[in-house]
Amino acid sequence: MLITTGGVLIRTRVSEIRELGRATQGVTLIALDAGEKLAGLEKVVETEDDQDVVPESGDEKAPGMDQS
Repeated sequence: MLITTGGVLIRTRVSEIRELGRATQGVTLIALDAGEKLAGLEKVVETEDDQDVVPESGDEKAPGMDQS
């Protein structure tokens, strides 16, 4: 997971990253805007609970939203 000072967060699997870029220039994981810096890099370990669950209907609200 990569986090920038501008608040951009990118999470990707290592298996999705190519070892070599075009013309052996390396691999770019994120393009930073002018003045923006990489603020953090963190390894995220996948667990059995990390499953992408999509509700069957669009009526459910996101967790933590006010249900009133």
